[in-house]
Amino acid sequence: MVRSEKFTGLGHRIQDQFKGQGRVRSYWEFLAEVRDDPPLMLRSSAQYLRDMLEHFGSTEVEVLGRMVTRHSLFDGLPDDAERQRVVGQELATDAIYRVIRNFASDGRATKMILMHGPNGSAKTTVADLLFKGLETYANTDAGRLYRFSWVFPKTSDEQGRFGFGTGRSDDPLETFAYLEPDEIAATVPSDMKTNPIYLVPRDQRTGLLEDLLGGDTDFPHAHILHGDLGTKSSAIFEALLIAYQGDWTRMMRHVRVERLDISRRYRRGAITIEPQGTVDADARQVTMDMNLANLPPALQNLRLYEVGGDLVDANRGLVEFSDFLKRPLELNKYLLTTVEKGTVRMPGALAYLDVVMIGSANEKQLDSFKTDPNFTSFKARMEFVTIPYLLEYEKEVEIYRDQMDSIARRMAVGPHAARSAALWSVLTRLWRPDPAHYEEPLRAVVAKLTPLAKALLYQGRDPAELEDLSGDEVKLLRANLDQIAGEWRDGVVFEGRFGASPREMKTILLDASYRTRTSCFTPIAVLAELRKLVRDKSLYDFLKLEPKGLYNNPARFVDDVDRAGRRVVLRELKDSMALVEEREYDRRFQEYFRHVTAHVRRTRVTDSVTGEEKSPSQEALTTVERLLDTGDDVGLFRQNLMGKIAAFSLNHPGQAVNYRQLFPDILRALKKDFYAGQQDAISQVEDDLLLIDSAAWEHVSTERKNLVETTLANMESRYGYTRECALEMIWYSLRKARANQDPA
Repeated sequence: MVRSEKFTGLGHRIQDQFKGQGRVRSYWEFLAEVRDDPPLMLRSSAQYLRDMLEHFGSTEVEVLGRMVTRHSLFDGLPDDAERQRVVGQELATDAIYRVIRNFASDGRATKMILMHGPNGSAKTTVADLLFKGLETYANTDAGRLYRFSWVFPKTSDEQGRFGFGTGRSDDPLETFAYLEPDEIAATVPSDMKTNPIYLVPRDQRTGLLEDLLGGDTDFPHAHILHGDLGTKSSAIFEALLIAYQGDWTRMMRHVRVERLDISRRYRRGAITIEPQGTVDADARQVTMDMNLANLPPALQNLRLYEVGGDLVDANRGLVEFSDFLKRPLELNKYLLTTVEKGTVRMPGALAYLDVVMIGSANEKQLDSFKTDPNFTSFKARMEFVTIPYLLEYEKEVEIYRDQMDSIARRMAVGPHAARSAALWSVLTRLWRPDPAHYEEPLRAVVAKLTPLAKALLYQGRDPAELEDLSGDEVKLLRANLDQIAGEWRDGVVFEGRFGASPREMKTILLDASYRTRTSCFTPIAVLAELRKLVRDKSLYDFLKLEPKGLYNNPARFVDDVDRAGRRVVLRELKDSMALVEEREYDRRFQEYFRHVTAHVRRTRVTDSVTGEEKSPSQEALTTVERLLDTGDDVGLFRQNLMGKIAAFSLNHPGQAVNYRQLFPDILRALKKDFYAGQQDAISQVEDDLLLIDSAAWEHVSTERKNLVETTLANMESRYGYTRECALEMIWYSLRKARANQDPA
């Protein structure tokens, strides 16, 4: 058979890649790498996990009034076919990072990380991405890990003194690591995937590490000093040491150092233990193994035990105990010693573990566990990380993306359908603030905070837009957002513990899409599905909660979402009527801020028509400020505006100030003022919209029809409505408003 040059080239490329990755090397080459970069080569699993998270990078994001690190790993990996990512949860994932960082500072993980939260809060996804991050990182140069195997060559005509078959060599650094397969009699891998540095006798490691690390006292290396090879490799090590009469250098000829890949699929350094009740580690005698029968005579009488099981497979990496508290407690008691000492004892063997343990549990399991007499012992060996449901509805929308994409393949989707579901689900998760926890004047404002206002505040929206709050009250709430969000953050009954699960909401969205009778999926269909849901309180625990004031009232929340959604639709409708060009608002913004800047800096402004230098116009200032809540000190109000502009310019060098984004309250006031003077024209367009598809539409003038069509076209181009979706939402919102079911 003629071999294809194409396949030959493929083989060469694979071989070159193998060699380039340094997948096999001698022990002396390994020690040379250790000498070049000791912290990289001597890392414990905790240090490795920390380095992996840092390898993918991070950014600073604001979460509920607090700056938090978002680790980029949780945004997902580019080549991940499952497209997994963690939406939100920055507080939880950064807490996990900080625990791992503390482990790394100690040298090894001395506790289990227990993620707890309601079902469907992304605990499994967090663990999955940690595994995927380890797998990816292990294939990089910065993430290289090594294990070792014992290699014994076949005998030759020139017999060695101990049956190793190679005789003596003049090269003290001779190695069997690169022997061809037909030259090898037996290979015995380290079942613990042990770091080859442990082949240096423990009493010699201190001096070696002092030499390697020099003055680098910041690198925690206690795990290197106290770790060990494990039962099987220790037995081989001792037998060889005796056979070679203590010549450690000649012994190390038998060591082949191998690159260690982390793989969840192949159970290498990445293991999930399900709560099925099986043991996590075991040992078996392997003296009669066919491979071991080919060992040299000096080793054939050893009683060798091979360790195995989930914990052993996870060594050098990460093990996840899924639904940890569903396992029988007796089965978990051994972990008290294992986590603390880093060892697990089995019949005939002792395994030295270097692994980070992470578990998950829901709140019902944890509540039950806390009543057990053993809880105190376990608590001392655990780091608890709360993973609640999301409290920002725009992030919740991202969780529904796959379901919404599926719906969009069947029908047109209105722009606020998913947002309506997300807002309702967040409302079900919020707790009523206790004014007693706050000082005045915040106490009085917090007492007025409705669930809808709190949800808008958490999202960064202006609660005054929909709720009865003044501008000063909103500023006070925003200034103390971290305190408000933190009131229930660390308690047993935290915000996001109860409420609608994202899993349930995905089902609700799909059910609503199949039940709607129109060709468009809008918030109307979502609201109908939610009203059906809240009628049966036996379905979900959060429906059974006793209302506390306006809170914990899912039925009322449907009306709140309906009201908020209709307000948005009617505002979008007005903006789409083209009664004024959008750039006119920008002109008024720019004109106002030109005069504010000149007034605060005590400079002059240039007249845009004559080019003449003038003092800032009080009329230009007051015509806008009369629409705003400037407080008692208008001068301080203007200085605060300038401070925001300065901060924007500092954070966005070279960018023009986006007044709309920076001052949405001013934009809203300008629009409200304009619409107040155009109410007749607005009402006429609304009346005409209600006539579409009726006989009366034929009698509407061409000019008015054109204005209606322009409005619908703008609804599509500006906000993403189809004509059918726009009409459905406009008719619904206008009819409700005219039936006095909308606030003024």
